Amino acid sequence: MPARPWLLLPVEVKVREFHAKVLQAVVAAERGFDVVLGEQNALQRGLDLLPRGLAIDKSVDRSKVPIFQRATALGDRLASWCEEGLVYRDRDTYLHERVHLESLAQVDRFFAWGDVQQADILRKAPDAASKILVTGHPRFDLLRPDVRAVHDADVADLRRRFGRYILVATNFSRFNHFMGYDFWIEALQRRGTIATPEQLAFFQRWRDYIEVLYRAFVAAIPVLRRAFPDHAIVVRPHPSENHERWRQEVAGQGNVAVVFEGSAIPWIAGCDAMIHNSCTTGVEAYLLDRPVIAYRPATDAVLDSHLPHALSEQAATEDELVARVTAALAGNVRVPAGAGTEAARYIAAIDGPLAAERVADGLAALNIAPHDYRPGAGVHARVAFDRVREAVAPLVRRWRMGSGYAAYGKQKFPGIALAEITEFVARLAAVTGRFQDVGVTSLPVPSCFRIGLRR
Repeated sequence: MPARPWLLLPVEVKVREFHAKVLQAVVAAERGFDVVLGEQNALQRGLDLLPRGLAIDKSVDRSKVPIFQRATALGDRLASWCEEGLVYRDRDTYLHERVHLESLAQVDRFFAWGDVQQADILRKAPDAASKILVTGHPRFDLLRPDVRAVHDADVADLRRRFGRYILVATNFSRFNHFMGYDFWIEALQRRGTIATPEQLAFFQRWRDYIEVLYRAFVAAIPVLRRAFPDHAIVVRPHPSENHERWRQEVAGQGNVAVVFEGSAIPWIAGCDAMIHNSCTTGVEAYLLDRPVIAYRPATDAVLDSHLPHALSEQAATEDELVARVTAALAGNVRVPAGAGTEAARYIAAIDGPLAAERVADGLAALNIAPHDYRPGAGVHARVAFDRVREAVAPLVRRWRMGSGYAAYGKQKFPGIALAEITEFVARLAAVTGRFQDVGVTSLPVPSCFRIGLRR
């Protein structure tokens, strides 16, 4: 068969990105692309061993400058979206932390979640108007009524395991980080995001505010447990949080479980009510038609995220929280006034063509050159060397970053197997009636797979 253009899709946080990247891959495959799906670090390390094409990165922050420079030097083209670009607190802080002009300048396309994100980025980068397309994000395609059935089996399994449950989604990694109390601040300093005393003071204030919320959520768990003895209380921590600390916080509380596994979507779809604060899961719950409550024991006009709260019922005290959950369980769900209009401002592709289709349209317009990828003996030799380097890498990371860094990486990305990609493609095919001609094969680069039309 003739050579095809290649699309490279790195995955950083598996529970958040994996299924959406597979959906994007199969849609792109139908449009004539061959797709490399792989773990972010493995894909970047093996970039010179992979076919030349276009890579969609997860952001355009300042850390991407050397990564993008290496990719373009190899002959690759670049696009990006921002995984953090839907729910952010202070707009100026988001632009400072996540939108770096030099990184943005290197991408041919930037795919925006919606009109609000596009407008915010253009405030900082007005010259980028021609490259920013409002497409929505394939993560939210999976929430749509015409696609969400891909998770039906997972939802049924969760309900068998836990019965009726109330989901508490936490978002407190700025205080309760896997790598410790100081890690978030120190990482921002290393990256250059914090460069002045004023910036340091702002991010420290943010961390202190998150601590207040964290401790209020910890105190609310036993209150919920006592108020709803016929329900399990499931705490799902953020991927970057210290999950063991949560287990210690709720130890001995009989119907409380701390569980972090799989995509958040089936957990949200299966719950009777969900509680959050400033979390993307609040938006997901709204789009999945689940009762969603924002517990807000403290508020801050700068540090609170607008969208998840605008789509949620509000509770400021433990008594209000219990009352809101009680009403939700009785079927008295109140959707905030104007929620639909506000969601549409922030999120494209709630209906109509999928976000993955709109992204594929934007990619096709770039006319990516086809590449005939035939890895030879040299590639296989390098891969053998890289496997040795991969075995040694955890020891190097432990020396440089401490013993917990490898465990943190595994929590965010526990690995991808060929069988789970194939299985999810089959689910997508069954639900949509498409993608029957799409196949998945392993590539010689570790943790990287080809998704494309069967040859």
